[in-house]
Amino acid sequence: MKKLIVLVAVVALGLMLGGCGAQKNELDKGYTLVQAGDCAGAGPYLEDTIANPDGIMDLAYAYFLKGKCAEKAGDAAMAYENYYASKIVACYAVSNDIHVNLNTYGRSEFCERIIPQMLKKIAPDVGEASKVEAITDKVDGILTARYMERFKSNLQ
Repeated sequence: MKKLIVLVAVVALGLMLGGCGAQKNELDKGYTLVQAGDCAGAGPYLEDTIANPDGIMDLAYAYFLKGKCAEKAGDAAMAYENYYASKIVACYAVSNDIHVNLNTYGRSEFCERIIPQMLKKIAPDVGEASKVEAITDKVDGILTARYMERFKSNLQ
C-alpha cells in the first residue's frame, strides 16, 4: 500500500512539474504568433512583455519582434524605432553582464552586428537623417524614463 501511495505521489508530482514547464509567458505567446504570421495577434503579448518584462533580454526581444512585424507591414519608421530600442536594451545587457558566457557573446553579436545592419538597411526607407534622429531621440527618451522610474521606485 505504501508503494502505491508513493507511486501515485511521484506521478502527481511529475505531472505538476511537467505542467509548470509547459506554461508560456507573454513573450512566448507573442513569438509563437509572430512565427505563425499573426503580428496583429502577437501585438498585445509583445506590449505586455514590454510593459512588464521578466528580464532585460525579454524586453529586447519583444522590441525586436515588434520591429519584425512593422518591417513586414512596410512601416519603416516603426520598424526602425523598435529595432533601435532592441539594440539599446541588448547592448545595455551585454555591457552590464557580469557572468560572461556563450549567451553574452550571442547577445553581443545581436547588439553590435545584426541589429545595426538591419537599422542601416531600413534607414533610407525612414527618410532623411532628421527623421532617423527624431526616432532615436524618442526611443532614448522612453528608455531613459523607464530606467529612471525603476530607479526611483527602488529608492523608496
